[in-house]
Amino acid sequence: MAGYKHIDLAYLNDISGGDAETKTQLIQLFFDQVDEINERFSKAMGSNNLEEIQKTAHLAKSSTRVMGANDIADKMVDLEQNIKLKTENFDYQPYINYFNNNIPLVIEELKAELSSL
Repeated sequence: MAGYKHIDLAYLNDISGGDAETKTQLIQLFFDQVDEINERFSKAMGSNNLEEIQKTAHLAKSSTRVMGANDIADKMVDLEQNIKLKTENFDYQPYINYFNNNIPLVIEELKAELSSL
C-alpha cells in the first residue's frame, strides 16, 4: 500500500529528544537486536523451546515498540501471552512469520529515516 508506514517515530523522537545522533544510535541498536531476535527465534523453533520463544517475543515486543512498529509489537504481546497462558493448541509459527515478513519493511523505513538525519 503506497504511503503506508510500518513505523511511527513519535516515541523514538520523544526519548531521543529529537537528537539525530541519539536516534541514529538507537536505530543501529535496533538493527543489531533484530539480528539477535531472528537467531533466537530460529534456534528456539528448531528445538520447540516455548520458554525461549516467549522470552524472545518479549525482547521483540520491546524493541519494535521503541521503533514505533506497533503492529509487530502487538503480535509479539499476543505471542508472549499465549505461551505464558499455555493456550491449548496454540500455533506460534504465524506470529514469528509475521515478525519475519514485516521486519524488513520496518528496517527499510528506518534506513530511510537514517538517511534523512
